[in-house]
Formats: sequence, structure tokens, C-alpha cells
Amino acid sequence: MALEYEHEQLADGGSVEPQVGPIIIVDDEPVILELIRDILHEEGFSVLTANTGAAALQLIKQRAVALVLTDLMMPNLTGLELAHRLHSDPATATIPIILMSAAMPPDVGDIFADVIHKPFPLEVIVQVVRRALSA
Repeated sequence: MALEYEHEQLADGGSVEPQVGPIIIVDDEPVILELIRDILHEEGFSVLTANTGAAALQLIKQRAVALVLTDLMMPNLTGLELAHRLHSDPATATIPIILMSAAMPPDVGDIFADVIHKPFPLEVIVQVVRRALSA
């Protein structure tokens, strides 16, 4: 799936951040969801949130997303299980997935575009998202 960017050139020769499809944040902790959503909104990204892996799957089936940013440890469907389900479906297999967690599984292979270890400085989120979207 190709990412569609809209890049706006400003009159002074500068430009604004390229716009991509929505990013979905998946975490069962509401404070983390709100914090990351707000940071990415401030940077000009369109953001959807889900508090479970199952809710994220439903949202992704309803609309295309550019990137998934997921926690690992969640009830019912972990971030790793979510990643496996997305990668096993040809319609979602190419969506980059970033894992964020304090607890790391022994081996996640190359299923994730990046891994962020909690706790992390907030500016890291924007850097990692930009890197994953430009890959």
C-alpha cells in the first residue's frame, strides 16, 4: 500500500509537514493514548485511537491507516498478536507497526518497523513516526 502525501509549499519557500493517512494509536492506558494523540496532532498528523487490539482491528477494517503505534501488553489481544493479524492479511500487511512497551518479548523478529521502550522522551514518538512513514 502506497502512502499518499500532501505536501504544501508556503509563500516564503518553506513547507509544512507532509500529511499522510491517519495514524492509529493502540493502548489500554487512556492517559498514554491522549498524550501521544495530542503530540502527533500538534505535529499535523491525523490520529485515531483504540484502547484494545480488537478495537484497532475494527477501525483498520473500516478505513485505511498509514501507521499503527501499539502497546505490547493489552488484554484480549496483545500488540504482538495485533501485528501478526495485520501482517497475515494482504490488505494490511504493508502497514508499518511501531511497538511501544516497557516489557519486551524475547524475540519479535522484523514484524515491527521500530520498537520504543517505555518510558521514553515524548519527542522520540514524533521522530520514530516520521522515520517509519518515510521508509
